[in-house]
Amino acid sequence: MKVRNLFLGVVIVFLLTLSACGANSNNNETPATDNNVGENDHVENNVEENDSEENDNDVSDENDGNEENEEVSEEMASEAYEVWVADQGTNEIHIIEGATDEIIETIDFADVGDKPHMLVFDDEHEYAYVANMGSGTVSVIRAEDREVITTVETGEGAHAAIPSPDGERVLTANVPAETLTEIIVDKSNEEFTVERELDLSEVEALQDEDEFPNQSPICLEYTADGGKAYVTLGGGGLVVVDVEDLEVIASFGKSEVGAHGCGTVLSPDGQHMFANSGSTELAEYYVFDTETDELIHTEETGGIDAHGVAFTPNDEHLWMVNRVTDDAAIIDPESFEVVDSVDFVGEAPDLLVFSPDGKYAYITLRGPEPATGTHDMAGDTPGVAIIDVENQSKVDLVELEGDPHGIDLRILHD
Repeated sequence: MKVRNLFLGVVIVFLLTLSACGANSNNNETPATDNNVGENDHVENNVEENDSEENDNDVSDENDGNEENEEVSEEMASEAYEVWVADQGTNEIHIIEGATDEIIETIDFADVGDKPHMLVFDDEHEYAYVANMGSGTVSVIRAEDREVITTVETGEGAHAAIPSPDGERVLTANVPAETLTEIIVDKSNEEFTVERELDLSEVEALQDEDEFPNQSPICLEYTADGGKAYVTLGGGGLVVVDVEDLEVIASFGKSEVGAHGCGTVLSPDGQHMFANSGSTELAEYYVFDTETDELIHTEETGGIDAHGVAFTPNDEHLWMVNRVTDDAAIIDPESFEVVDSVDFVGEAPDLLVFSPDGKYAYITLRGPEPATGTHDMAGDTPGVAIIDVENQSKVDLVELEGDPHGIDLRILHD
């Protein structure tokens, strides 16, 4: 349909050009500016303006065709993607084709890892790192052939295994173990080696039981240079970790950052880190200055139980889903304010990703029997909700059987 509209637009431009040329030939007038093109939405949106065209009427059809092909190729490339989903209720990884929204493959994790919780790709989309909460391990999947190439032990309750921006290490948050485990990545040899461990229970700055009821790491995200990681804590609080030295350099207690936070995400400009917290009574989010590590903004989402977060591909907004109220807050990353909301995204929404063109949001919906969790977060429609971003409405559901949680998007490269 997109190609047909583009072709129609080009035909209209061609006919208008012939008409203009005929008028100029008959009347010997100077070619006028083509104002009619702007009146047609398809032409205006799909045909790139050329400032030199007004002064150069000898632009060849061949060059126009090359530009059209380039635009079509870029548009098609932006749609080539897969959505990978970890179902911790059935111990399966499902791969959804972006063009059809159909499951095209399922990876059986029954003999790999128990309760695959979070699934995150590296920046090159070469490897998926799956934290298996039930078995305390991290599995590495080579994305191209869907092969599980290794599984390493990290710690009890491996919750989130997040690769660094340079892809050279992975930090894993192990919840009941209260540790962060470092995995060193050697892509050339496909070796993934457990190296250091940071025991948060022994960190002096976290010994105040009132401010830090426990030292269980939940979710984390890196600064743009990979030098620091912001880590939320289960009982409330957040720590900033120097990645090179693997030590805590800043900490915030539960009086500043609430419990059960998982929405850590870096702003598009790299200057701020967003985090959140959620419960059956409240949902807050927090903004940190990544240069000074200062907490500079706190606000409620307008829903209950904030969890998954993602920026739209154009970096215009941050979406944050609320699991209890089944909705999403839309946040301006510059003002830090909630500017809009989606009233319903599906029952018990958890984590989300956007299609590369920003037209759709894919959101995991929890099942009726949650395989993990600290409070009630059950839903009756386990699967992946597909949300039309422009209309802010749910348009489809990819049904699953267990308890979907982790989700990430893989862009397909030629």
